[in-house]
Amino acid sequence: MDITGVVEKRSGVQVPLLLLALASGVSWGLIWSILAPFLRGLGYSGAEYGALGGSAVVISALFTMISGVLSDVIGAKRTIIIGLLVKVPSLLLIATGERSYVVAGFILNGVSQGLLWTAETTLVSRSGVDERLHYTFSYVGAVHMLGGAVGSFMGWVPVLASRAYGVDVIEAYRATLQILAIAPLAVILAASRIRELGVSGGSVIDAIRGFRGLGAFYKLAFFNVLIGFGAAMSIHNIDYYFTVKFKTTSAELGSVFGLQQLFMGLIMIRLPRLADRFGGPLRVYLALTLPSIPLLVAMTFTHSYIIASSLYLVRSILMNVANPLFNAFAMSLVPVEKRGVASAFISLSWTIPAGGGRAVGGYLLDIDIELPLRLTALLYAASLSGMGYVFKDSLNKS
Repeated sequence: MDITGVVEKRSGVQVPLLLLALASGVSWGLIWSILAPFLRGLGYSGAEYGALGGSAVVISALFTMISGVLSDVIGAKRTIIIGLLVKVPSLLLIATGERSYVVAGFILNGVSQGLLWTAETTLVSRSGVDERLHYTFSYVGAVHMLGGAVGSFMGWVPVLASRAYGVDVIEAYRATLQILAIAPLAVILAASRIRELGVSGGSVIDAIRGFRGLGAFYKLAFFNVLIGFGAAMSIHNIDYYFTVKFKTTSAELGSVFGLQQLFMGLIMIRLPRLADRFGGPLRVYLALTLPSIPLLVAMTFTHSYIIASSLYLVRSILMNVANPLFNAFAMSLVPVEKRGVASAFISLSWTIPAGGGRAVGGYLLDIDIELPLRLTALLYAASLSGMGYVFKDSLNKS
C-alpha cells in the first residue's frame, strides 16, 4: 500500500510538507520549553531575556522581507533550506551560555526564523488549490502543533536525565540544545521533495514592484501589528514569567506547552469544516479568539500555578488555534505569484512591533510582573474588534 498516496488523497496535502511541519514543531516545542530555564539558571535577568528575544525579532523582521522576495524569485522551498542551514550555528552558539556567543546565537536565530516563517507560509499557500487554502493551512498547522506537543513534553528529558545521572540540569539543557542543532540537517531532505506552484521567477525588482493595489490586505496587516506587539510584550516572555513567579523548570513548562500544542493540533483538524459551515475562515477566527481576552486578565489575579497554567492553556488554545484560518484569509486576498512578498508583509506587520514589544515586556516584568499581560489584553481587544468591523462584509458571507 502506498501510504504517502493515501495520506495525500485523504488530506489533499503533500506528505513532505506534513513531515516538514512535524519536524519544525518538535524542534520548536523543545527549544521553547528549555530556553528560559537554561538562561535563567545562568543568571540572565528578565530585561536581558527580553532584549535577547527582541533583538532576534528585529533581525527576523529584516530577513522576513528578504525571504519574501527570495520566495517569489527562487522559490519558497529553496529559501527554507537556507533558513534551516542558518539554524545550526545559532543553536550551537546559544548552547555555550557565554553572553557574547548567546547574543550572536539569538541574532542568527532571528535570521533563520525570518527566512523560515515567511517561506513556510508561502510554500503552504502554493502547495494546493486556492479553494482549499483553509484546509491546507489547517492540516499543516495541526501537524506542526502535534509535533510541538511532542517537543514540549520532551522538556522533561533533560530534567529526568539530570536527576538520573547526577548531572547539573544546566548541562543537560546545554546538551539538548547541541543535539537540536543537528536536527535541521535531516529536515532539509523532506523540504527538498515538496512540489511548489506559482513561483514567478522574475527579478527582485519585479517582485517588489508587483505588490500593489491590495488595500484590503494592508488593512488586515494593520490589525496584525497590534496583535504582534501585544503578544510579544507578554506571551513571548511567558516562559520567563512562569519561571520567576512559580519557579518552574522545563518539565512544568514543557507539560503546559505540550498540552497546548496537543489540543490545538486536534482542534485544527476540524477547523476547515467549521469555517465552511459557519460563515468562513474570518468569522470562525474571531469567534475563537475574542473569548481568550478575559482569561488572559484572569491569569494576573491568581498565585496558584495550577490555576494560572490552566487559564493560560485555554487562553492560548483559543487565541492561536485559528491562526491557519487567519493565514488562509490573508493569502486569499493576494494573487498566488505575489504571495512571497505578501507573506513577508504580513509577517513584518507582526514581527516588527513584536521586536519592540518583547523588549518592553521584559523590562516591565522587572517592574510589575502582571502589567504586560494586562496591556496585552487591551491591545487584543482593540485589534480583534477593529478587524471584525473593517471586514464585516466577509463576516456576513454564509
